[in-house]
Amino acid sequence: MSLDVGDGASTSHQPERQQQQQQQQEQVMNGFSTSDLPARLQPSGPSHVVVQTTLEVEEDQAAHPRGVSLKNIMSFSALSSMADAEDKTASRETVVRRRQYEPYNLNVPVVIVTSEVAPYSKTGGLGLVANSYSYEFPQNGHRTMVVSPKYRHYDGLTYVGETKVVVDGFDEQVKFFHKWVDHGKGKGCDYVFVDHPCIEREGGLYNGDDGKEYEDNVKRFTILSMAAMEAPLILPLGGATYGDKVLFIANDWQSGLVPLLLSCKYRKYGVYLESRVIYVVHNLGYQGRYHIIDACKFFGIDDRGYRDISFGTCINMTKGALIRSDRVITVSPHYAQEIQTPEGGFGLEEVVRGKAHDMRLSGILNGIDDNWNPSTDQDIAFNYSIADFEVGKRKNKAFLQRLLGLREDPHAVVLGFVGRLTWQKGVDVLADTIHWMMEDTGNGVTGRAQLIMMGHGEQEYADKLRSAEGNFHGRVCGYVGFDPKIEHQMMAGCDLLLMPSRYEPCGLPQMYSQAYGTLPIVTRTGGLVDSVKDVTQGLGTATGFHIDYLDAAKMKETLWTAMEMNLKRPHDFRQMQANAMAMDFYWPQAMDQYEQNIDWTLYEPPNNN
Repeated sequence: MSLDVGDGASTSHQPERQQQQQQQQEQVMNGFSTSDLPARLQPSGPSHVVVQTTLEVEEDQAAHPRGVSLKNIMSFSALSSMADAEDKTASRETVVRRRQYEPYNLNVPVVIVTSEVAPYSKTGGLGLVANSYSYEFPQNGHRTMVVSPKYRHYDGLTYVGETKVVVDGFDEQVKFFHKWVDHGKGKGCDYVFVDHPCIEREGGLYNGDDGKEYEDNVKRFTILSMAAMEAPLILPLGGATYGDKVLFIANDWQSGLVPLLLSCKYRKYGVYLESRVIYVVHNLGYQGRYHIIDACKFFGIDDRGYRDISFGTCINMTKGALIRSDRVITVSPHYAQEIQTPEGGFGLEEVVRGKAHDMRLSGILNGIDDNWNPSTDQDIAFNYSIADFEVGKRKNKAFLQRLLGLREDPHAVVLGFVGRLTWQKGVDVLADTIHWMMEDTGNGVTGRAQLIMMGHGEQEYADKLRSAEGNFHGRVCGYVGFDPKIEHQMMAGCDLLLMPSRYEPCGLPQMYSQAYGTLPIVTRTGGLVDSVKDVTQGLGTATGFHIDYLDAAKMKETLWTAMEMNLKRPHDFRQMQANAMAMDFYWPQAMDQYEQNIDWTLYEPPNNN
């Protein structure tokens, strides 16, 4: 199953659909025509035509003019666009937000160590979160540095220095390149990129084009961590170094050596005695396990450090980071609980429980970027707010149906799915419900659904969804690949968003959808629990629907509840939409919790286990 969009596509096998799409400019449906569209979305030249294509176009970017290549992409959130600093500042000037917490340590610089940071590098949500850190901490008042690998040539960088680090007993010369990103009003972020011959690759950040992990990844990210420890001490950025009292924020296993180095090496020699490190777990499933490494020699640590990082017959970068960090933060409160269980801990649950026992574990729900705002979004057909969302969503729904070749039916329930076609995302269970959703058995609910699926992944799931599109022409649409604009238009035009994930540390689409009044249907797991209030909590507060456990029968039960309400109790559905749009998932709220955790961390004694 696939959907491709582009000029000049062959449509001989679907003349009826092509004719309908080419008449788009003259059609009027649901109270608007394309002449009502803003200039940015007006058709120019030949109409774009939505057609079904064979699955093989996934592998060839040249044959896939809409969407992007998905090689080495781990998360569709990685491909989401972000507002720049100017747009964020302008957006926030129109919203009055009061601090929920007054921080005490804004004078302490923050050093963010990350293997990726948007827009320079990103494969998953980490790149977006790191980008948000780089804006939010300066806005709060911290002097802020991001340290990340120099994977490619990046424009606007300046050489600012170099240092020597020792890896596996060998001297490695590392160069630093710098870019100051101005956020306005005297605030901004120092981006520091670590340059070494082993870092830059022709393929992806972590894997080659063949999908295999680079054999020297442990060396590449050891160099990143070691260089990040030196950068605050030696780089005269803006005329002065950051000094040895900073708050490090290390992210996932690629920067997991930072807590170990701080505890085992620097503090041991009287450096960074007042500094602390917070380790952020974005996904505990990725731990950085490597065999055949002499850890003491490779990392330059003592026997205590070796015991902390060893894991059976291998070393485990995440284990060392969890033990040695001054505090651990996960990307949602519920996920902080899940990783203390055998199912969610992936062998490290006892270490995590130890951190929780020491009161050094917190869960903070990630924020969403300011560009996810239906009142200002430049990628949707019609802007709207909570005051006029009924009209706005109706128009965007009609536009979406027309754009993607679905029947233009204002009374259909439009459900959307955006994500990887994998077992983790529950696509197998979703596929088992499609025929049930589409079959009209006279109950007034099933048979009135339309389904849009945008994603890329495993062949067996793609085949099932392609078959569904063929069986339910005009009612099921599959988009193989990814287009950020289509994602925005789905959030604005869909009635319901499907996220039947088996596990989801945080998740972002369910928060995007609520901002647009599209109610999410989610599995009761991870950040989905924290961000979606189930209908059983009452219509006064509910913002979506929970699937208690993932199987086809339970998912159908939840789908029925949501679709029945949309079709037969529209007043109740609109109340939940208003509840959802009133939620605040933007970063300033999350930053209040980060600042509180920073204060706790700086006031507590260092973790010198």
